[in-house]
Amino acid sequence: MVRISLIIAIVAGIAALAISQLKVDAKIKALTSDLESTRQTLTTAQEAERKAKKEAKDATAAAEKAKKELETTKNDLLAASEKADQQEKRANELAGKLDKTTQERNNAQAKLSTWEVLGRSIDDLKAMMVENKKLIGENDGLKSENKVLARTLNQVKSDLDLAIGTKTKVELRPDLKGKVIAVDPKYEFVVLDIGLDDGVLTRGEMLVNRSGKLVAKVRILTAEPHRSVANVLADWKQGEIMEGDVVLVGL
Repeated sequence: MVRISLIIAIVAGIAALAISQLKVDAKIKALTSDLESTRQTLTTAQEAERKAKKEAKDATAAAEKAKKELETTKNDLLAASEKADQQEKRANELAGKLDKTTQERNNAQAKLSTWEVLGRSIDDLKAMMVENKKLIGENDGLKSENKVLARTLNQVKSDLDLAIGTKTKVELRPDLKGKVIAVDPKYEFVVLDIGLDDGVLTRGEMLVNRSGKLVAKVRILTAEPHRSVANVLADWKQGEIMEGDVVLVGL
């Protein structure tokens, strides 16, 4: 009896085990199915993500390209606009020159017509222009001669004033001012950058100044139109004269 009961218990256990195994297999199959479904979903999602990233990258590249093309187009448009402005300005200048030339031509034609009315030929006009140019040259020559004569007259008058005792020293223009451009310390003379055309007179005396301090006194020895040579007066020498020192008229 016990044996039978044991057998029954064993059979029951085996049956229960079989039933449990069947349930586990079902769960395993269900889990496997879910896992496969999840894998497929994940694969689909990953593929969609890769596609989205690629599309986003392509879109970014396209946007950058469009931006560069837009910038290039703007620069080209600006350059074209500037060139157009320059061409317009040039065209306006040429138009102005053309108007001026046309006006000058019309004036010349009017003058020529007037000249012809007076019964004079083009050769007469040319001869008069040559003569006028000659007269202008002669006038310029006279001006130069007058300038030289004026300088000579000033010097002669100064010498005469000293000779007859009207004045005891040569008077230079109060605003006369220049610079030392050369120094000879051995023979105690200097060269100045001012001359007869500036108002310098021989035997005129000037003070040598540096930074507001008296350095020496010089007396003009010889003078040219734009340069003069002066001797250094020993009694007035306070220091060595240097190139660049200022010379001016003292009181």
